[in-house]
Amino acid sequence: MILKINDNITFWQEFNPFELAMEQDNSLDSKRLLSKMGFNKERISIQGRWFDVLSPSELIRKRNVKDGYYRVIYIQINWKTGEYYIGKANRPKWSEIKNYQGSGLKFRSKFNKYKDEFVRYFISVCETAEETEELEASIVTEDLLSDEKCLNLVAGGGGTSNRPSIAESSKKKREYMKKHPEQFQPMLQAARKAFHSGDTSALRSRSQRIKEVMNDEKYREMTRERITNWKKNNPEEYAEARRKNHEKIKFPETQAKKQESFKKWAKEHPEEHKAWQEKLIKSRTSPEANEKRKLSLKKFKKNNPELAHANAIKRAKAAAAKSSKSVSMIDLKTGKVLKEFSSLHEAARYLVEEGIAKNTNCVSSISSVCLRKPCTTGYGYRKKAYGYDWRFTEEL
Repeated sequence: MILKINDNITFWQEFNPFELAMEQDNSLDSKRLLSKMGFNKERISIQGRWFDVLSPSELIRKRNVKDGYYRVIYIQINWKTGEYYIGKANRPKWSEIKNYQGSGLKFRSKFNKYKDEFVRYFISVCETAEETEELEASIVTEDLLSDEKCLNLVAGGGGTSNRPSIAESSKKKREYMKKHPEQFQPMLQAARKAFHSGDTSALRSRSQRIKEVMNDEKYREMTRERITNWKKNNPEEYAEARRKNHEKIKFPETQAKKQESFKKWAKEHPEEHKAWQEKLIKSRTSPEANEKRKLSLKKFKKNNPELAHANAIKRAKAAAAKSSKSVSMIDLKTGKVLKEFSSLHEAARYLVEEGIAKNTNCVSSISSVCLRKPCTTGYGYRKKAYGYDWRFTEEL
């Protein structure tokens, strides 16, 4: 009896099991009698290449005598959908062979959902791990991978004695995903739905696991090395990525999110925040940092003179606002506060506008009165300037 599962897989049995069930038990044919007892001979064709299906008893007898290993090639077939997966197994115990179903990502996803629909058939036994690789490579070819029913993601022949690098495996997977994008759409849609479903415990735990793994020094070093190599091999793409990143950082939403996250971290980790602040101050005030800052400002001033001048004025105003004190103008006779100013310079500008002083250099005189500086004549301290007494408002 021949059953065509799909274009690449064909299943053959010596006797039809339904006919055997309907027959009387008085048959004299030894083969038919053995078939009724469960020893119905089976074969499987993979792209026209036939393999005998091995029973568990046959596999046990063919165990490697030298090292006691089972080295087998098997095929998992979903009889309902016609999907199939071909793999190899090298295990020292029969229980391990029996429990091992396959490691392919796509197959595991299907198998976990439809476990009862898959049936496994052992189709070959090998002496060495290299033989299993060679046989698997001859079966699972690029041509077989193009079959939509095939659940293998990469060609056979790797993973035991000649393991492919992570880069090679990733490249194979990317190429397959590009050729078969429709197969991964449900997975991508599910991932998007999970990430856009809001704050959930599952998403939070996943993010926490990623943070713990990526904070490990091993992975941090891998990330640094990968970025360094990418920067070296793709300088233009790196420059463009940096430009886009700088633009995105300036968005108000990004700044607000960053500040909120930083405040939360500082509140939850006060000691680490304090150590971080000390380290930041030390790095900003080191001789190397100061020299680097001077060179950078000098270069910026040369290339952008107008903007550099505007920034200098802005910094001066900010420094003045930070260090300025409010001052009060007081009548000498009554001691009454006549007017208050936010700073000494504002008071000086007022005197110039009223025609009392010629220029804003009068700020030094006002400051001397406020600070009660000794007179140059040596007689006491200065008590007035431009006909008024001046005091810092906070001292009144």
